[in-house]
Formats: sequence, C-alpha cells, structure tokens
Amino acid sequence: MDKDPHPHLHLHPHDDGHEAAAVMESDSSPEPDPDEGALVSLAALAVEKLVSRARGTRQGALLPGVDAHVVRIWGDGVDVVVRTPHGPAGSAPDTYPAERWAAEHAARHGVPTPRVLASEPEFGEAPLMIVEHVTSIASDRDPWHDLGRLAAALAEVPLDPATAGAPGDDDARVPDALLTRLGRDLPEAWRRHLRYGLDSLVPGDRLLDLGVYDEQQRGPLRAALEQLAVESAGWRHGLVHGDLAPRNLVPRGADDPVLIDWGTARTGPVPWLELDRVHRWSALDGLVTVDELRRFADGVGVDLDDALPTLRRLALLHHLDLVRWALERRPDRLAREVEEARRAIARCLR
Repeated sequence: MDKDPHPHLHLHPHDDGHEAAAVMESDSSPEPDPDEGALVSLAALAVEKLVSRARGTRQGALLPGVDAHVVRIWGDGVDVVVRTPHGPAGSAPDTYPAERWAAEHAARHGVPTPRVLASEPEFGEAPLMIVEHVTSIASDRDPWHDLGRLAAALAEVPLDPATAGAPGDDDARVPDALLTRLGRDLPEAWRRHLRYGLDSLVPGDRLLDLGVYDEQQRGPLRAALEQLAVESAGWRHGLVHGDLAPRNLVPRGADDPVLIDWGTARTGPVPWLELDRVHRWSALDGLVTVDELRRFADGVGVDLDDALPTLRRLALLHHLDLVRWALERRPDRLAREVEEARRAIARCLR
C-alpha cells in the first residue's frame, strides 16, 4: 500500500496522527517509473560524500520501496541503503531527521534497527538518508508474533524530554514532525481528535449527503465514538512505527529480527494504533489472515477477542477521518474513500 511521503504537512487544525496514518496507507497514486541509473549514481555520490570516500568496485541496485526510492550500494568495505523521497511532496527537510530520531530511540530501548550512517535535509534537491544494509538470514521464527513483540517494545520507548535521550544527549526532544498540529500533549491531542469526530456527526454533515452513512446510522456511529472516547481515556501514548508488516522485518536466523523503514513513524495511542492498522488489513482489506492478526495481538500481549470491539471502533474513526480529509485535500480520492468508508461501516458498526 502506498503512503503519503510526508503526511504531517497535509493535516488541517482538527487532524490527528490517526488520520495521518489513514492518508499514508491509502494514497495509491501511481509513481512514474524511476530512472534507475540516475538514482544509483546519486546514491553512490552520496555514499562517497557522506560515508566513505573510497569508491573501488562498488555496485548499486534499485530495491523495492513504497514511500521512497531505495538504492543499495555495496563493495569496497561498504554495504548501505540510500533512501530518497519519491517526489517533491516528500522533500521537507525534517523528513529523515524525524525518521532517524524514531529509529535511534527505538534501538536504545531494545528494538533492533539498522544503524543510521547519515541524513541530509538536502542532497541535491531532496532529503536523503543512508543506513546500514542488514543481511537477511533464513529463520523459523513467526514474523507476526515478532512484530507484535516489537509493537509492545515500542510502546515502552519514553517520550518525555527528561528521559527520552541517553545521558548527555541533546536530542531528547521529540521532533515536531512526529507530532500532529494539535500539540505536544499527546493525550489532549487524541481527545481533541475524537471530539472533532463526534462534533462532525450532526444533522447536515456532508458525509450524509455523500451516502457514507444514513441518518439511522448516525446515532450508532456517535455511540461508537463516544465509547471509544471513554475507553481510550486511560491509554498510554508513545512512539508508533506505523507499518508493522513482514516486509519491514529482516530475519536474522535465531536472533531477533531487525525492524526497518521508519518513514511512517509518529506518536499516538500505543499499542492501539499498531493493532488498528493490522486489524484493518485483516478485517477490511483481506491482506492479513485472522490467524496472523491473532498471532500479532498475542505478541503485543493483547487478547484479540477482547480487543475486537475497540478495534472496530478505531476502524470507523479512521475511515470517517479519511473521507473528511479527501473532501478538503484530495477530491480526486473522494469516491474511493466514500466507498471504503461505507464498507467499513457495514462491517464494523456493531
């Protein structure tokens, strides 16, 4: 699923990171075929300038990437991955510094991540980041259970400026790019986000005219969001990877796997935003089996049967958010988001 390269730039004042996630994973606008030769040349130059001057017999290859162009450069004692955004929408100078912050702070608290070797806000006309390449080693480990364990570990990463960094660090403060426009008080930002969702479910709501839901469903939708507000009042808030899938897990035999691609990192309710995304992949998109979802929840330490009502309410919030985002920001996507919201309401409004 394609992702908006820099979702935090697209939020209106009521938006929360939960909608940002919706935007990231739903933007399937086609990308033009990349110029592999030009990208490999740029990546090789970046490695020479930022990591190692020796060039020797280095080789390069374009790798699959969702939110960025990904190039591996190897040889002469170097084996790295260079990432650059797909297009100008992802070229904000804080793109990779925030990603680097998330990966490094996760690593400090037990989440294996590739070592970041360099990040530049501008290399040519776009930001760029270089990380070590992690070699995959065949493993019999269950990737979904491992992803759940990593979600639980991420939920423990401290975000308080007094404790988020190692002693002597000057980077303890969470980057603004990992936050929403609703501010640094994460519980308050979440409350305001839910209040916006509830305040929008009123007579005359544009979503009624669009047929996203009908008048008979408005009351149950309000009840679902009201219940979500009650049960989420005591949730913890912290660091979220945002794309916990096997494609972002590099196995290392019997050792813990490495979690890669931090381009969707943000902050919000933990581990609920991670659970929410995997649940929607399963219940709405059919990309994850129920058994895989259950193994993920087990890894997190959450009873799936107990969590399902909450996850359905989160899915409703997500799709209502996304239709409102399309109305304001992407009218070309509106028909698609309306249809997906109708489907989510039919399956999750219980």
